[in-house]
Amino acid sequence: MLKKITLSAVVAAGVCLSSHAARAEIALQPSPNGEVALVVNFEVKPGTEAEFERLFRRSVTCSRLEPGNITFNVHKILGVERSYVLYEVWRNEAAVNSHFARSYTVALFSMFERNLARPITEGGLRFAQDLDPQPRSAPATTGPDSRAECR
Repeated sequence: MLKKITLSAVVAAGVCLSSHAARAEIALQPSPNGEVALVVNFEVKPGTEAEFERLFRRSVTCSRLEPGNITFNVHKILGVERSYVLYEVWRNEAAVNSHFARSYTVALFSMFERNLARPITEGGLRFAQDLDPQPRSAPATTGPDSRAECR
């Protein structure tokens, strides 16, 4: 029993470190107004779509409640098997870094390790800039910690 617990702890630590390494590889590129907009293309391995979509639905719900989030949208590409695109905009780099530290985002990066056909750092991640930024609404006042699924 102790051997199983130790092995589980080692595996969990490895996943956490691996996810942290993946996040560390992402050098944020804010636009001139300080916002960070990302477009990420994902291709998932066959048979992993259900887990991918389940974890992303949770992340969408929780991320939209973060005060630093402007938009967070995930779409399935029609007519292309196992292909998705994420578009997210954050108020600033600090908001993105806070997002990366949240439990649901850590879980997403861990899932990426298992389910993506290739890492997002291999051509799937791009930064964007709004050509004509509109004034932004006030930040969310209810944080993700207000929902059990986001803790």
